[in-house]
Amino acid sequence: MRYPGLNGLRALAATAVVTTHAAFWTGAYTADTVGYALARLDVGVAVFFALSGFLLSQPLLRAAAEGRPAPRTAAFLWRRALRILPAYWVCVVVAGLFLPGNREMDGGDWLRFLTLTQIYSRDWHADGLDHAWSLCTEVSFYVLLPAIVAGLLRLCGGRWRPGLLLVALGAASLLGFAWFAWAASDPYLLGSLTLWLPAYASWFGAGMAIAVLSVASPDWAPVRRAHELGGSPWTCWGAAAALFWVAAGPFTGPVDLSSALTAGQGITKHVLYTGVAALALWPLVFGDQAAGRGRRLLASRPMDWLGERSYGLFLFHMPLLFVLWDVFSHPLALVLPVTWLVAVAVAALVYRVIERPLVQRFRDLVPDRPGSRDGSAGTGAGGHAAGVPAGPAARG
Repeated sequence: MRYPGLNGLRALAATAVVTTHAAFWTGAYTADTVGYALARLDVGVAVFFALSGFLLSQPLLRAAAEGRPAPRTAAFLWRRALRILPAYWVCVVVAGLFLPGNREMDGGDWLRFLTLTQIYSRDWHADGLDHAWSLCTEVSFYVLLPAIVAGLLRLCGGRWRPGLLLVALGAASLLGFAWFAWAASDPYLLGSLTLWLPAYASWFGAGMAIAVLSVASPDWAPVRRAHELGGSPWTCWGAAAALFWVAAGPFTGPVDLSSALTAGQGITKHVLYTGVAALALWPLVFGDQAAGRGRRLLASRPMDWLGERSYGLFLFHMPLLFVLWDVFSHPLALVLPVTWLVAVAVAALVYRVIERPLVQRFRDLVPDRPGSRDGSAGTGAGGHAAGVPAGPAARG
């Protein structure tokens, strides 16, 4: 089944990330309703993590539900690497060589950033590259996903038991909150532990739970209820907006980066963002995907086009903020639209010259089945689950 609105949702999430970063660099994080709302647009990262959880786990879960072998792990990881690394390496090289603040990067810094391992040390900051922390987190999810799904299925006794899978995902989310509380409460711990994958188990888990429901029997009561809720998109999106409004306040942390989140603030923020991400995604998976203006808008050709290029939009908007502007010296009303437009143009160029040609030419270099070269059996495993290219355009 295709989910035509997911690229449009990806485009909105990328725009939210660009907006929150532009707002920070123009000093628009003010202690009022607008300032808090701009700061909390980093919820776009939660949406991207939920999208990845859904799109990338669904082929594995569908295979389990149908009693088929899982897609080949080597093919899945190769296609993920092919999809994200070349454009990311271009971004790192551009930021590392041409942004003055990065002139002191040494060989160790280059190695960490090029291998997406910078968050596993204290020194994960660099001009134009701080936003790549979420890409590091998402890559760790890619690497571990086949083992995660296999482990969840083993907990179910090797049988397809969707109810138990949902319980296990809920338990993993609770453990993720515990991880964040532990990492945020001890000043002697490595500060970047709050950026590691376990802290975001609920965001990825929300997408995986939706994937479980999407492949479970349509006669199962929770699936019927899921479609009933998905049949009212504006109910879902209105509830997501309400949760976002609740999150746009001081009890989810300071409006700026003047102090770190407390454990309570961080967990509150993560819980609310989990709800926002799940509710934003829900009606684009369940219900009649051709019904409603909202769905049709997200599935429109302009939104689909932008969603296809949203990874480049995410990657290059931060270096462009440093290249185009003197920080804190221009208003958001100018910086945001100009940066967004230039970033979209750069993203379109990178997509045409790097992303699409490499994927088209080398996608099946590692086939879905040993000895096979056609790649016809594992669409989802290649990052194109359900007909939607699963680019990793997360980040915040």
